Amino acid sequence: MVEGRAKVAIAFSGGLDSSIIATCAKRRTGVFACSAFAEGALDSRSADRGATILGIELKTTRLTRETVASELKGMNIPFPTSLMDRSLWCLYSIVSRTAAREEAEAIMLGQLADELFGGYAKYETTLANSGEEAAAAAMDRDLTDYQKRGMARDVSACSKWLEPCFPFVEKDVVDLGRSIPVSFKIMGGVRKAVLREAAVVLGVPRELVNTAKKAAQYSSGIQKFAG
Repeated sequence: MVEGRAKVAIAFSGGLDSSIIATCAKRRTGVFACSAFAEGALDSRSADRGATILGIELKTTRLTRETVASELKGMNIPFPTSLMDRSLWCLYSIVSRTAAREEAEAIMLGQLADELFGGYAKYETTLANSGEEAAAAAMDRDLTDYQKRGMARDVSACSKWLEPCFPFVEKDVVDLGRSIPVSFKIMGGVRKAVLREAAVVLGVPRELVNTAKKAAQYSSGIQKFAG
């Protein structure tokens, strides 16, 4: 995915998924991180901390109501959009444009890690209340929904600037993720437990392995501007 490229960008929050991608990619090519966030948003702190720990350069864009409104004028998605769709489309468009300006040849994003490896609190609740089969079915529904809908949104957002790459969407990764029992993914109150263990093996610094999950539209602060 990065072989033969001189430089790639990572859509970066400082969380587990983007830290795994950055750690793996920087062994094979030049890497820098791109983040966009509103003043005071969680990502304004976590992205800087994560990039510092990983030793990669971070390029940031400050989100305001005006910049978001301007960006959304160019949105082109082939279905009716929700607030989440508008927020994520705008976020990924902005970071992709930044990556292109910095002469990245592609941008890498961490989509599907949560659906495959049990990152959302609702999966933990379903597991506790209804059992492993129900939790696995919930993850599969969300995975299918992303492949049918979310992928079109995210490709639309990024591809007008440069090529997007989605490592967790690769078939081998999806097949592996779906084959792992839910009880390995959500274990002892820890979500994405097996992915966190894999991150340690891959060399992700331990300070980043145990970061808590927060959806990008909230951690970046963009959703309050995209309504």
